[in-house]
Amino acid sequence: AMFCLLFWSFFCAPGLLLALSLQSLCVLRDSGVFEYTWKELSVWLEHLDNTKEDKKEAVIQFLERILLKLVTNPYPYTDKAADLVQEASVLQVNMFKQDSDNISIPISHIDDVLDMVDVLIEGSDGLDEEIGFTLNEDMIIQTFPFSAVVPAALEARNILLLQTENGTGAHIVEYLVAVFTDLLHSQREPLALCLMFQLYDKDLQSLKVSKYPQLYQFNQYYKLWIPQQSQELVSVFTILLRKAYERGSNTLLEDDIQTKLRDLASQLPPEQLLLGVKHVLLYLKSTVSVFSQLSKTFGPHLVDLYVDLLNSLLCRGNQVELDNQQKREDHQTESDLFMDEQSLITEESSNDKTLEDTLLLIFRHPTLESWFLALEQRSLPQHSLNPITVKLLSACLNSGVLKLLKTGAPMLQSMDHKHVLSKYFEAITKSVLKELEAVGKDRRQVSPKKSHQLEALEELHIYMTAAQLKEITLTMLRLPEMSLTTQKSEKCPRKGKQLSFYGQILVQLLTESYQRQPQRGELLLSTEHIKALGILMSASASEDLEKVFLQALQSEPVLAHAVSVEVHVHCLNQRSETSLAIVGMLIKHCRTHLLQFELWCLSSASGKYLRKNMESFLPLINVYLQCRDQYDFTRPSTVVSAVTPVLRKALWKELCGVFQDTEALHETTVKLQVLSKLLPSSESKGLRNLIEQLPAALEKAENNESWTVADAISRMLENSEELHSWRRRLLSACLKGLVVMYNSSKDESKPEAERSMLLRLEELLVRLLFICTVRMYRYRDEAFLKVLNIAIQLLYKTESSLSQSLVKLSKLHMMVTQHSLFLSAILRSREEDCTNIQTREALVDILLTVVKLSPSLCESSHLAVLLGAYGATLSTVDQKILLLLQLYEKNNQSLINSRILLWGPAAVEHHKTCKSLGKSLWQQPSMEEILCLLDREKMMKTILSFPQHRRLLSSQVLWDESVRSLDDFYDPRFLLQLFSELTRPECVVACHKFVEVNALGLTVAALSSYDSNMRAAAYFVLASFRSHLEGARFREKSQLLYLLDAVQNGIRQPNLRFTFSLTLYIARVAQQILKPEEHMYIKVNRFLLSHQYLDLRKVPGFFQLFYSFDFEYKTEREWILRFLGEGLRDKHCYELYDYQRIFQVILSFFNSPLCDEGSQSHILEILQNAANVTRAAYELIQDHSLLTWILHILEKRFLENKLLNKIISLLHTLWLTNLGDKREVKNQSQENRKFLPIQLVNEFLYVLITLIKHIRTNLDLAKLTQFFSTLNSVLEYRAIVVKAFKEMSRFTVNDSVLSNKEILLLLHKWSIIEKDLQLQEDVQTLAQKYQIKELLKNIKEKSKSQGCSHAYHHIRKKNEIEREDDSTADLEVSELEKCRDHLNSVFAHWEPVFPMLPAKHRGEPLKSADLVDETVSLTCASTYVVTKWLMKSMAEHSLNMQNVSLTLRWLQNCILPHPVAVQEILRDETLRNNIFKFYTQICEASRGTAGLFKELCLFSSIMLHLMDAQGLNNNGFHELVKKLCLSAMMEEDANKKAVCVFLTSVYIGDIWLGAQEPDMLITHVKLICNSTDDKLNDDVLETHKQGEETITPLCKTLYLATLGH
Repeated sequence: AMFCLLFWSFFCAPGLLLALSLQSLCVLRDSGVFEYTWKELSVWLEHLDNTKEDKKEAVIQFLERILLKLVTNPYPYTDKAADLVQEASVLQVNMFKQDSDNISIPISHIDDVLDMVDVLIEGSDGLDEEIGFTLNEDMIIQTFPFSAVVPAALEARNILLLQTENGTGAHIVEYLVAVFTDLLHSQREPLALCLMFQLYDKDLQSLKVSKYPQLYQFNQYYKLWIPQQSQELVSVFTILLRKAYERGSNTLLEDDIQTKLRDLASQLPPEQLLLGVKHVLLYLKSTVSVFSQLSKTFGPHLVDLYVDLLNSLLCRGNQVELDNQQKREDHQTESDLFMDEQSLITEESSNDKTLEDTLLLIFRHPTLESWFLALEQRSLPQHSLNPITVKLLSACLNSGVLKLLKTGAPMLQSMDHKHVLSKYFEAITKSVLKELEAVGKDRRQVSPKKSHQLEALEELHIYMTAAQLKEITLTMLRLPEMSLTTQKSEKCPRKGKQLSFYGQILVQLLTESYQRQPQRGELLLSTEHIKALGILMSASASEDLEKVFLQALQSEPVLAHAVSVEVHVHCLNQRSETSLAIVGMLIKHCRTHLLQFELWCLSSASGKYLRKNMESFLPLINVYLQCRDQYDFTRPSTVVSAVTPVLRKALWKELCGVFQDTEALHETTVKLQVLSKLLPSSESKGLRNLIEQLPAALEKAENNESWTVADAISRMLENSEELHSWRRRLLSACLKGLVVMYNSSKDESKPEAERSMLLRLEELLVRLLFICTVRMYRYRDEAFLKVLNIAIQLLYKTESSLSQSLVKLSKLHMMVTQHSLFLSAILRSREEDCTNIQTREALVDILLTVVKLSPSLCESSHLAVLLGAYGATLSTVDQKILLLLQLYEKNNQSLINSRILLWGPAAVEHHKTCKSLGKSLWQQPSMEEILCLLDREKMMKTILSFPQHRRLLSSQVLWDESVRSLDDFYDPRFLLQLFSELTRPECVVACHKFVEVNALGLTVAALSSYDSNMRAAAYFVLASFRSHLEGARFREKSQLLYLLDAVQNGIRQPNLRFTFSLTLYIARVAQQILKPEEHMYIKVNRFLLSHQYLDLRKVPGFFQLFYSFDFEYKTEREWILRFLGEGLRDKHCYELYDYQRIFQVILSFFNSPLCDEGSQSHILEILQNAANVTRAAYELIQDHSLLTWILHILEKRFLENKLLNKIISLLHTLWLTNLGDKREVKNQSQENRKFLPIQLVNEFLYVLITLIKHIRTNLDLAKLTQFFSTLNSVLEYRAIVVKAFKEMSRFTVNDSVLSNKEILLLLHKWSIIEKDLQLQEDVQTLAQKYQIKELLKNIKEKSKSQGCSHAYHHIRKKNEIEREDDSTADLEVSELEKCRDHLNSVFAHWEPVFPMLPAKHRGEPLKSADLVDETVSLTCASTYVVTKWLMKSMAEHSLNMQNVSLTLRWLQNCILPHPVAVQEILRDETLRNNIFKFYTQICEASRGTAGLFKELCLFSSIMLHLMDAQGLNNNGFHELVKKLCLSAMMEEDANKKAVCVFLTSVYIGDIWLGAQEPDMLITHVKLICNSTDDKLNDDVLETHKQGEETITPLCKTLYLATLGH
């Protein structure tokens, strides 16, 4: 009633009521309804005023209801208005494709503005009144284009019009249309208001147009401002489909209707896509249900139409998704904080699941799922159709669904939603298997036409699971050969068989299976299947099948043992590139096939056949010749030796013609490789001719492989008198080849070819007549210069007969030093790369060699150049230059006399100045200028790492492998001599500069040298400097004098050697004296003033600084701790520290609450340096319980990475230093050996095991390697000690180390480091099953960290991916390999402890249900997991021979004695395959009689034991082979051992892969027996009548067993 009074007061306002009316207007404005849009109120009031008087009351009451509702609850209407404003802005962007940077989206919600104000005020700490949020006029117009009264009025209008039937709301409609028209005209952007009108007009579609014509007219008017695609119209596609359906099937099947429907479906708007799909699916379902009522023509056509429409809708949905994806990619780099309208659209489209929902609707529809291949599976859904109609409907739906699957499967695969099609794939698998089963039983079941299921398999096999493909593939391979092949048509020129459609699909399935990722050690094919595939390939001669067969052998080489020799012969006869590559794989991986190829070569017709098809057979022959000598014990030598003459006879003439051919490089290379392996004897005519031809070919230097033939000839002439002349011819050819190579590429070098040729020169000791020709072009070539240096050393010796006929050394020296590139190559530049340094070193080596051979070449003019090349560092090249300068001094060319005391670029500049200005203006550089060449930081680094063992007068080059770059340190040999010259009495000495650049510190550090001459030189420099210091004038002079006096007063004997710690202290103090602004200046001076001499038995001022109570106590403690760490270099430093009980102090302080992180780091550095000292490493453990101290630290729940890395390094160094040379020494009795105490070893082991729980992925990989290396070394040494104690009958306890839980924890940590998800899953399953608390705790912590990282990944996905890529790139593969090798060894030292099982009756098998004791179960499960990882690691990575032996002994001693563990291991097919792959690797590695036959014997016995456990011993050969293996283990004759092991391995390869009989063993035995019985060649047999070989009698024994079997 209040709003009615306000309105009436406004309209009844003439005269006296004017004030009241204005007040009413203010009340309406302040009600909040028209906030930010109060100008709109005037529109509502003006049109109310224009309303007729008789209708005004009804309108006022209508407005009252609206305003009352708004005041009580405005939020639904404000939200509605804001949503429409947001939608309008999005539509505008989408319609006009505006640049996202230029669009300013209005705030999408009125409440968002208020929330923004709240956020600002909440964070303003009491400044609520001062902070306000103001909106400018433009923002108000964009954000609030109309008030909430509009949606409220529209809602009230709809309610009124729908409830009244007599048209009483006409005057309300008239009023609202007038208001809305004016509001529309007043809009800057009318789209939002028009969308609001359209939204509410949808509810009035049931009203007749004639009832409210104004409403209809306004509807048509405002739609002029709405884009066509956004108008709420009923889909044309839906209307057309509905009307056609209503008229009947005849209308639907009209061509123009079908065309229109397909076109409309392909253009359907995205928002109508799902509705369209549901519509079509409904009609399809209805058609299927009434299929019996339709004619045989209309029914299938209708089903096809609906399937086509679904397919079109699918393609439309995919196109929409691709468009959205393109938009997302275009805006991928946009900021995620300030989002514009286009970004909002992109984000919205990324969450759009229209395509996914469409696919789910179609492929999850019951009609499609239940009818697809239902007839073929004999599992039809309920129906009332006769058999003929059922077949017709099934065929239609199968074809239609297959069409949809071909379209939808790629989309689902890209979404990673292939599981949606799982029922369809199951239907395909079941129906195909049923068809194959029927075909296998009866050949007549084969249909001439492909079935639906085979078509589906052919089209969709790339999307099916590996298990489904494998099941179908293996079933196909079991089909008879006649089912997989058919006769070729009569029109085909080549008669024979070809693959049937079953065979063609089999090829496709095999190709797809091998192209996928390997199945975690699982073999795709067994022996039975590879044999069937070989038979099929032999029968059909299909090129595609040959490629698949080759791919199978390349993926799984172990299958070569299962391929029959008939397949081998078939491939040889085919002689295609693929078939011969198959033979190459067979002879490479199977010795029986190698023998078969040799026997084929020895057959009568093979020579002509090879000569005729030489180009095809050359790659195969090359493979054979590479394998020929590797396994000679596996075949009779008569056969092996007979093959080479046959091949030589067939190929020699064509191969020798290679030097005249101009073929492709690859073909020439293969020919040369074959030729080098087929050389005849040295007396043969063929070799003579080749020797004559070859040097000319070598001179061309076009193919480096020609030298392979030359090397082979050199080996052939090894013991011949012709070798010397042959090498002289090679020298000449090599020379000419190099000249040709250098001249042909003056500007562009060929580094690989040139380096190879230069290495040959080095081997051949070539003459240097070619220098004049090539020196211009390869002066900067390091390899060339090295060869030149070696040649000079060898050819210019005094006893050399060649030295007189060669170029004179003086001329050679001139040619080197006067070269135009000499100065640029040898002089030191300020920025040098690695190549320039190596070239300079090679040049210096040549100069050193020449000067040593001819000292008279030394001239004073050379000194400036040599000093310009010198850097005064410990780098190799600088040390060699220093040696060269010493040689010059020995030959009276002194640097002192020349007064050249500069080096490097400064020496070059000085030399240039002297030459340009002349002697009259020449001034010697001052001492300060010389000292400026020294870098203060590098000087301090030199002091900290002073080379204490370097001798002052030594002529040797120092090399320290522990130091990465010796170029970072100065050479004290040069500097001390320089300082002695600079501090002569007559010189002016810059004392302050001498101290500032750490020259005084370096001189003092030399007092710690072990060389007496070095110390004497340092004492001399110090004495000279002190005398100059007394006459110097600078502020710190008196303190430095006092320091030197204190040092001098502490010396008790001549040339005393200082402890390095004290020299470092003096150097530090000298530097500190020059820094009065620092706190330590006062402390250092106070200490000096309180002492008359330096006590050389104590660390100066340790207790005062460590226990300081000044305000700067942290600075003082850090200074002294840092000094202690840097100053501990040797045992004398340790003794100095230990004398003062410093280690007790710092160890106790480490765990104090006062010890901060920096102090802890310094203490660990002190201990780390002490650990490098043998005495310190032992005493710190024995006297100070350092291991217990470390254990106390490790008991903390969490350790920082920095601290953990230091602890790992400390433990690693402690162990290596204590171990020293106490490792196992050969030829030394156990009684005479010295062992570490077993208690000490156990302490180390316990600490390392405790450390396992702290291992994590973000640790430094080098530190992880150190940890695993230390753990492995401790376990190895402990095993040695325990074994020695047992041999000496000493008592030992706790033989077993590493419990099950510790092993599982170690495996869990490694699975995280290596990111092995399968291993993580296995360990987690065990932990949960047996409730291993420590392990579960670690897994839980890891999951938490993963959860946190996943959340962060969700927030900042892009940054996280980049960081992950960086961290992955940082992991070095070599370090991981080292870790894996150490871990292999660690597991091989673990001895699982199986408690005694309950007694059993004889003959009763062991069942898993009998494992009552949980400990046995846990041990068994742990053993299985460890074995699985070990075998996988061994099979997939390169062999480490030490680990191979350890692993095999572990299997023999720790696994085989426990049947429970054996059964658990053999239950896993993947593990069995990895064991066999490991075994095959060992067989491949033992290529000669000196191979791994000891390990192979052991492994063979293990394999036979495992075969017994599997029951694979039901053949007549098993016991015979076991005896053979046993004799191999006992046999001392290496050749016989090798043969026995080989035959055993062939048998194991047969039976392990699933063969019922050892076919390959039988074949090999028969081939050998037949080859010895047959007449190969009379001349060959005559030369091999020296008795039967080792393999022949063994094979004859087995052959007799074969006959008996």
